[in-house]
Amino acid sequence: MNQDMNLDVQESADSQFLLFLVGSDLYAIEALKTSEIVEYSQITKVPMVASCLKGVTNIRGNIVPTLDLLDRFDLGKTKIDKKTSIVVINHTHNGKSMQMGVIIDEVYEVDDIEESSSREAPEFGSKIDKRFIKKMGKYNGEYIAVLDVEEILDIDELSKIE
Repeated sequence: MNQDMNLDVQESADSQFLLFLVGSDLYAIEALKTSEIVEYSQITKVPMVASCLKGVTNIRGNIVPTLDLLDRFDLGKTKIDKKTSIVVINHTHNGKSMQMGVIIDEVYEVDDIEESSSREAPEFGSKIDKRFIKKMGKYNGEYIAVLDVEEILDIDELSKIE
């Protein structure tokens, strides 16, 4: 995705999900938790934070902390290329609203995942820690992980020095 993309999602569309690739795997997050998707841009390192926090970037005049999702999953570091994007996620910490950026390999699409086809995350057999998976959703006949944004963006955990 070479151009910035604003997500225009209606409040009633609670089954809309942003699907994207990290590594070679397809994941989903609730579209309503995202504010926009932007092309990867320069990130300024910040000392004394978890290694998966790459630093901060300037998005439309806002300083946005940015996290490498592949690194957060302990699966390596994202290789930056022309399809690499930053998904800006609306997040609440201690009652305070903030935005955080998540580096992904490639945007796939925004689509529905039926709630009736969703299942609980398995206890084992996933590449990523179960705590990062909110549920498994059926998409095009296969189950994909719907990520738990609150757990992934846990500020208290991310603030610990590794």
